[in-house]
Amino acid sequence: MKLVSRRLSLAAAAAAALLLAGFGSSASAADIMVPMEGKSALVDQIKANGELRVGVAIAPPWLGQDPNNSEYFGAAFEIGTRVAEELGVSISPISSGWDVIIAGIQGNQFEIAIAPLFATEKRRKVVDFVNWTEAGTCYIVLKDSPIMTFEDMNQPGVRIGTYTGTGTEHGIVDKYTEATIDSIVQQVSGAHRIEDVLTKRIDVAPIDDALAFVMEAEYSEIRIIPESAEHCINNSDIPFPIGMAFNYGDPEFKAFLESIVADMQDQIAASLIKYSDPRYIKQ
Repeated sequence: MKLVSRRLSLAAAAAAALLLAGFGSSASAADIMVPMEGKSALVDQIKANGELRVGVAIAPPWLGQDPNNSEYFGAAFEIGTRVAEELGVSISPISSGWDVIIAGIQGNQFEIAIAPLFATEKRRKVVDFVNWTEAGTCYIVLKDSPIMTFEDMNQPGVRIGTYTGTGTEHGIVDKYTEATIDSIVQQVSGAHRIEDVLTKRIDVAPIDDALAFVMEAEYSEIRIIPESAEHCINNSDIPFPIGMAFNYGDPEFKAFLESIVADMQDQIAASLIKYSDPRYIKQ
């Protein structure tokens, strides 16, 4: 497990370097642009209510929850906490399923979805995003499966298991048009369809690329596509930006969130490395 932890850290460090290069350089605290009263209807509403309601759904290493005390951890929650602090309000996490979280934004159940959402084209049509990292998808199959490549997956009769409404599902449905998509609703606490592969209910289970090393080490019966966990980390499928989502129509609020993300780049990079450790990934 020490080897797995070291390799995960190296992979996370590489991801963090890409994050720093691609999502803006560090800003000073003076650059945080908190909208003045009357400039942002959403900020005025949040301050009047005294709380920032944030939609959460578990997806380590970006957002996890400690089973012992139910406290959230990860870069996504750190960003949400910083937003609340800058506004001078408390943060109120609201659990949501991946299949309904966009509807939760639109229905004013929370002001921001801080759950690490893939900024897919389908989602960007209905809600706005401020992105802070990116990730792709690896796949799990049984070791004796004839499926070896991405191309092998896109065949009639291949059953790919997805979770309804996730960004991963959006990408898979668009790309793997010949395969059979087996879609179910994911638990709010987060889960993976490993057991469905082991019992041969499905042929392929997608996982976020950050989980590849853990899954490869944990389950001797499976292998990772493409090729191996180490290969997949650097060659993952269907990469998407990851960000927090909110309703369109408040450019001052969006600029404020962008300034928070720019200021937190070093902290985000450190958090991605820390929570890619197996002890957090497996919670």
